Amino acid sequence: MDVLSAGQSPLDALAQGGSGQQAQLAQYAILKASQDMRNNRLDDAVVSFKRALAYDPQNVTALAYIGDIYQSQGKTDEAVKAYKDLIGIDPTSAEYRIKLANTYLQGKRYQESEETFKIAARLEPRNPVPEYTLGIQYAQTERLAEAEAQFRKVQRMTPSDGNVYYALGSLYNKMGRHAEALQELKTSINLKSNLSAEYELGVAYSRLGRDDEANRQLKLLVDAKSGLSIDLRYEINRPRMMFMDDPSGVLGLGANTPVWMLDPARLTNPGSSATFSVNIQFNTQMDRRSIETLSNWSISRAKSTGGGYYNNNIYGSPSAKDAQVSNMPVRVSYNSYTMQATLSFSVSQNQNGDATIDPKHLVFKFSGVDSSGRPMESASDEIDGYSSAESF
Repeated sequence: MDVLSAGQSPLDALAQGGSGQQAQLAQYAILKASQDMRNNRLDDAVVSFKRALAYDPQNVTALAYIGDIYQSQGKTDEAVKAYKDLIGIDPTSAEYRIKLANTYLQGKRYQESEETFKIAARLEPRNPVPEYTLGIQYAQTERLAEAEAQFRKVQRMTPSDGNVYYALGSLYNKMGRHAEALQELKTSINLKSNLSAEYELGVAYSRLGRDDEANRQLKLLVDAKSGLSIDLRYEINRPRMMFMDDPSGVLGLGANTPVWMLDPARLTNPGSSATFSVNIQFNTQMDRRSIETLSNWSISRAKSTGGGYYNNNIYGSPSAKDAQVSNMPVRVSYNSYTMQATLSFSVSQNQNGDATIDPKHLVFKFSGVDSSGRPMESASDEIDGYSSAESF
């Protein structure tokens, strides 16, 4: 009986029996690797797959699994080498190109991933996967218009695939096109049950100020015991202006009010000015520094059908008699206990002493963040005397 050389495995000994046994030995090694994978011994599986390659260097199964394992472990360079070896064996395979492109994307090697996805798409023009994943890359790297074009292309290729409608709806939410997001996300959900799409639908409703529908989406996610319910609740509770009170009482005055009526003691003389304050209530704790940064605020004249028009002037152009109002506050303070900002602004009389003002349609807008760094809900980031009065 022959004795195995020191350190020699039985498979190595069998391999010495002749080249005709090489393919069979490679299969034995792959079976051993499969067992290692079932037992979650991935490093051992890689060793076994490499042994299979030693017996059969053209074994694409072993190469593909080596690449997949390395990619799952975040070993991008090793995965890239395995997939390139695969492509060397079969340069016409779109599947191998997609694997390589995904690895480049995982490693944030965006130029290489883009080029490789495009090659895969040329190899299999009817395969939606490289086109779709390239759209995902564009969305991740803020190339949003190109992402939209990719997803639209994939929709034409696979009009019954709910995933691409979900991707497009998510993209539209990212782009601030929430009404369009609704349509895509509803189609996605009709085609395929998808809690992620339900979440994005809730985001779209929230951004459009449709709170009842957003909260219905939240309940759906809670009932499904989805962790996305936490994210949606956080989204729904984004910072908003709730109402505004006016200690001086001037913001209840309407169009073409003589400026002197706001403060007869200080605003009667030509060129005089006075400061007034309003308290704006937020729904959540705000970032004090952001609130008290004057440039995060703006004061303007209302010009919308919903909120009315300053001095009933639908054209928005100021008249010669319009009072001068500071376009940002002169001072802002924040009370973290009440979650109220107190904003002071100045009003000036004109040189003729006959200026008019429409206090009810002065718009106060905040563009800062809350204590968690969240931006304002776009539907509730400004307020005026008219809308505040309507809220009661």
